[in-house]
Amino acid sequence: MEPLNIGIMQIEVYNKEESPLHQIVKKLIYRKILDLEPYNFNYIYEGSNGLGKKIYGNFSNTYDADKQYSYYNESKRKEIRENMKWGDVETNTIIEYIHNDRDNQDQEYTYTSFGQGKRADTYIPLKPYKDKIFMEYSFYLDGLKIIPDITLMDYNGKPETVIEILYTSLPKAEKLIKYIESNLNVIFVFANKAILNLSTDMACRRSYFRFPIREAWLKDTPIKEKISRAVNILLEKKLEDDEYIISKTICKNTQYDPNNKWKKDRMDIGLKFQTNERKKDLSHDMILMKETSCLIRLLRFMKKHTQENKMIIPEFKTDRRYER
Repeated sequence: MEPLNIGIMQIEVYNKEESPLHQIVKKLIYRKILDLEPYNFNYIYEGSNGLGKKIYGNFSNTYDADKQYSYYNESKRKEIRENMKWGDVETNTIIEYIHNDRDNQDQEYTYTSFGQGKRADTYIPLKPYKDKIFMEYSFYLDGLKIIPDITLMDYNGKPETVIEILYTSLPKAEKLIKYIESNLNVIFVFANKAILNLSTDMACRRSYFRFPIREAWLKDTPIKEKISRAVNILLEKKLEDDEYIISKTICKNTQYDPNNKWKKDRMDIGLKFQTNERKKDLSHDMILMKETSCLIRLLRFMKKHTQENKMIIPEFKTDRRYER
């Protein structure tokens, strides 16, 4: 395939609003999505629920009649993939297949180490993004002015997917709650952990579409699961490089004592979580937090939602003693 055109990236230094790393990661992701083409997601294995036959026709078989590996068929499959265009029947068939699998991919969301990442085609609708992708696009979300790092539009020109690049600061609770309650696909990327894979991926065309996503949800992801993933963002700095959260439990703060005059006015809510390496009780860290803190507001939001809907999910359960 012919190489893509070389792009020029301009980075501002001494910018109080955005560090150079934040700008680089934002512009690399922007360019990656802007250059999205069928070749980035159309790799189909032979016999994928009959999809391979629909796409490759007579070249779908990996082995010939003598059960020998067919290099000719493989070459023809590669040629077909490289020549697919937006709007082709084959391209639309693959997009429909991936779209139908999106909910399953989101429900099977695994909390794994950052390097493994999440599938971009699960959270970003597959289509050409010329004139449909913007950096620092401003819009209102239920009365709150929102300026995501990257905004992707639907076919009607309305925000459909937002990407937040995180580095020196985390989103405020009000913004996270608006995202949780919205009909947006939301993606979070940590700049310092994404730069290595992003920079190497931008060296040539790849037969896959991905970038290092830390947390994400679809507009139809259950609201409780959205809150759980948002809390993971706030706990990121408490984790080691290869550590990831397996489960979390809202509980009564183990440092809270209503009968002690020195402790009765302190924070009564706590959070315990388990990672792939250890268990952690954040009660001591949270005892002097204020109600306005981002973590406390999200936990209160989760508790209220749990009480209203009476549903518990394995990834984020509420201590029943605390609910009383």
